[in-house]
This record gives sequence, structure tokens and C-alpha cells, in this order.
Amino acid sequence: MNEELSKQPAATPAAGIPDLFSPERSETRLVAEAALFAAQAHGFQTREDTGDSYLVHLAEVAAMVASIEPYDAVLHAAAWLHDTVEETAVTEEIIRERFGDEVANLVVDVTDPEGLKGKERRQRQVDHTAQCGERVKQLKIADKTSNTEEYLNLPEKRFDTKDAARYLKWAKRVVDVSRGTAPQLEERFDRSAKRLQAMIDAHDDD
Repeated sequence: MNEELSKQPAATPAAGIPDLFSPERSETRLVAEAALFAAQAHGFQTREDTGDSYLVHLAEVAAMVASIEPYDAVLHAAAWLHDTVEETAVTEEIIRERFGDEVANLVVDVTDPEGLKGKERRQRQVDHTAQCGERVKQLKIADKTSNTEEYLNLPEKRFDTKDAARYLKWAKRVVDVSRGTAPQLEERFDRSAKRLQAMIDAHDDD
């Protein structure tokens, strides 16, 4: 999985879908609507290195944050939507209108500013995450854990040692400024990071 995901054509959710936001709706409905919206927005996008549907990554991140106690439906919904602004034609305004300010603010906080690349993008994400609240940090831990575990599942011919090492170094920095917000998830990241580092070391020895 390369650091810079290629943006594939993605559909904006159909204009005919009714306005979904309502303060009275249940937590279950909020999350279900976010998952449906994400599926429509990301369309047939796939992860560059694995070829998996992009929805697999979103589902993994959503499942991880859903395991955090106490359960937080806003965080769960934002996990499904966390890449919509960055990777599809969906705008912040659309997210805000359909899902409200709490969800939209989370999505915006985990979205990299357009145009940032390479070291500048990585450093900005570390610095910004460090200044954010608990929900953003929990979401970033889940995202980095999912991405790290994706490397672990790559076919041998697709495993790029240099790319994996660069990503892992960055992921550790983001998780380190987020620690203390999701202990069990942090432990999962640490286990996966240790395994990935072992894979990198093994390839370096070849």
C-alpha cells in the first residue's frame, strides 16, 4: 500500500437520496446510514496494492472503533466516512449537512489538506493529531492499525520493504501522539507493528 493512494473515479451519492440527518434518529440508524453513504461514495474503488474493495479498509476501521468502550456512535459513523472527503468527490459540506457537525468535524480532522505530499503531509498529520481530541486520536490509531495490517497480508511479490518501513515509521509517530485514548487498540497496533518490523528486517537480510 503506497503512501499516496491513487484516487480512482468514485460516485457521489445519488442526488435523489433524501436528507438523512435528523437529531432524533437512533445510533444504529446513524451508523447504518454512514456505512451506506460510504459504500455509495467510494463505489468501485479498490486498495492499490491488495486489490481489495476500499470498503474492506473502512469496515476494519469501523469495527476497531466500535470495540472501544464506552461505545461512541458518532465515532463509529465517522470511521465509515473518514476517507470520503480525501478520496472521493464528496465534500465537507455534504457530510456536515447529512450527518451533522460532530461527525463532520471528525472527518475533517482526519482529512489531510489537499496538496500536501511526502514528508510535509506526514509531519502535518503527526502535529495535527497531537493537538486533536480523544475521538480523532482513536480514529487515527484504528486507521494506522488497519493500514499496518494490510502490509502484513500483502503477497510477497507486492511487498515493498522501503515503502513498508517508511509507512511504519510514520504510523508509529501518529500512534505515539495518540496514546492513552484506546489501550486495547494501541496494543493491537503494537503487535502488528512488531510483526511488520520483523518482516522488514527479514527482507533486509535477504
